[in-house]
Amino acid sequence: MDRFFTVMIIPERSKGVKSFRVPRLLFRALSFFVAISILLLAILSYDYRKILHQVYENKHLTIENRQMKEQIQLFQMKINSLTDDIERIHTFERKLRIITGLKNHDMSAPLYRNSDSENSSEKLDKSRLKERGSGNKKLSPDQSSNDSKNTRTKGIQDDLFADLRLKVDSPQQNDEYGQLKELYEQKIATAFGLQSGYVYTKGWSELVQQSFLQASSYASFDFKYSTLKSAVKTLELDIHQLDQYLLDRDSFLKSTPTLLPTRGWITSYYGPRKSPYSGRVKMHEGIDIGARRGGHVIAPADGLIIQAEKRPGFGRFVQIDHGYGVETIFAHNTALKVKMGDRVKRGMVIATVGSTGYSTGPHVHYEVRVNDIPVDPLYFILD
Repeated sequence: MDRFFTVMIIPERSKGVKSFRVPRLLFRALSFFVAISILLLAILSYDYRKILHQVYENKHLTIENRQMKEQIQLFQMKINSLTDDIERIHTFERKLRIITGLKNHDMSAPLYRNSDSENSSEKLDKSRLKERGSGNKKLSPDQSSNDSKNTRTKGIQDDLFADLRLKVDSPQQNDEYGQLKELYEQKIATAFGLQSGYVYTKGWSELVQQSFLQASSYASFDFKYSTLKSAVKTLELDIHQLDQYLLDRDSFLKSTPTLLPTRGWITSYYGPRKSPYSGRVKMHEGIDIGARRGGHVIAPADGLIIQAEKRPGFGRFVQIDHGYGVETIFAHNTALKVKMGDRVKRGMVIATVGSTGYSTGPHVHYEVRVNDIPVDPLYFILD
């Protein structure tokens, strides 16, 4: 068996041929070395290519991470600005409550309108009308209790929004923030394959440490967002309550009989008087307004016609239900311009002045009743 390989080198144009022998073992060793070198070169080239790609990805992720940090900071600034806006809206809402007098109501009571039954605002308005009819302007113990309760409610609302500002400015002082931060750290640890023991190993690598620092920003933003969302919901309910109250007050004002039903002069006032027919003193439950025959009789407020007919003693008679327990009566008319079931607006003509029924001359007998109790109509008149 040959132990050598003969290698011959033949030049193209020269006659000299060079040859030399290479030991078989050396030749095999050189061949193996060349093969290993080619394989290592291929592996290193592949790894180098991957490293270049990883460097590109890291550069991209670094830029993206920096942009994300800047965006989070922008979100934090927007949240702080939103907090200021919410506080301004709360201040405006509180001023509206003071202007409209809603602070004198029990703000925990529902203000939603119910067509089948009287709501709490209607009951309160009726009690005030009763006080108007009796001439009592002193605060009852219940009203004083309501005022003190509403003062406490206002103070509670102020405390809530002061607490909101404290939460937004210093989220680290809240347990909920700590829980959110821990959840985000667990999520980041899972992404890096550090499900267990990350509390101790997260500081070993600077890159991993930077990633875990983002948990604080995420938790802060999430906590502030949740806090503001809750505050917005509370403020929305308060404004909705205020809107319902204003709508109810608007309806109540439109239903308050503030006009004299006809142009003329008052010939007989509310209270005891001597009857022109029986000669005995009896209660006059309204006022008599002398006017020319055929003059217009108008509705003093919005309402529903519940009676329009002839009645003994009253002649041609109209009765309007204004809601909130308030009703008005118009008697001794010549002609009626409305019928039962009609809806009327303030200032609409409902009849003409006459002298029908028990009457000594053309006039309008005008009554205001609150919960079926006659009260002095002049207490409501504004014109």
